[in-house]
Amino acid sequence: LKLMEYLCILTKTPTGGIVLDPFMGSGTTGMAAKITGRDFIGIEKEKSYCDIANARIKATQKPLTLF
Repeated sequence: LKLMEYLCILTKTPTGGIVLDPFMGSGTTGMAAKITGRDFIGIEKEKSYCDIANARIKATQKPLTLF
């Protein structure tokens, strides 16, 4: 997860940008996108993986920003 967060930031996608994962699997990239403030499009052909990814992404909370 930390690696995918780093890659979301490294690609210089601006906050509010869209991350595309054409092989979504269990949704780790979607979780990282949510944590880093990016929108996410995931593509997965197996319904069971879509269900797992959906649950993991929904359970992911964006960290609080302290000023």
